Amino acid sequence: MFKAKMRDVGYFVLLTTLHLCSDLQPVVEAHANIKTVYPSVDRNLTLQLGYNYNHWMFVNAMMYSLLVMLGLWYTRHLQSTERQETEERKGILKEPKTAAEVKNNWLNRNKSGSPTELGPFSWNKFILFALPWILTFVAGGFINYMRLYKITQHFCISNWRAIQLYGELRLLFLHRLLAVALIPHWSQIVGGGVSLEEASQLPGNYINIETHLLD
Repeated sequence: MFKAKMRDVGYFVLLTTLHLCSDLQPVVEAHANIKTVYPSVDRNLTLQLGYNYNHWMFVNAMMYSLLVMLGLWYTRHLQSTERQETEERKGILKEPKTAAEVKNNWLNRNKSGSPTELGPFSWNKFILFALPWILTFVAGGFINYMRLYKITQHFCISNWRAIQLYGELRLLFLHRLLAVALIPHWSQIVGGGVSLEEASQLPGNYINIETHLLD
């Protein structure tokens, strides 16, 4: 019934990754350091920005993304069905054909970009499947950004800087996720000169920011 294409794997991975990044909950910790060397005092306040992640976020992201893919496959199925019904109404399929004509007709149906391959894409039906992903993606991203901004604004961090930090946290998570995925194959990638223990050093999962508020 549903025909999956190779590029659908890329769509599924992209949707899952975006939704997972939206679900990440920011964590902010403040660290104050005071060093006294008479008669001077060295003071600084550092913010440590990280994120909370659990495996249920990954499961939820996969479920919502799979629902979008089901909507895509179902819409494609409707397109194919509508095309066949249109051809039948026109009498195309009822006319006697030679073996060569039948073969050419079959190739035209399956040829990418063929004008007779699919009917109009039903966006209304597709949106019904994609709506849960869209709503949770937008709501999760907005709520998590507001959590970050409500805290960082007390440390004189502008709205634009908070947006940058929000994006940097997501990139940091993707960097760490990619590093974890490559660790089992790292020895083959870097060659035999580097041990697996040395190659498996993961990037940190937090960002340090010097506020200069105590200067």
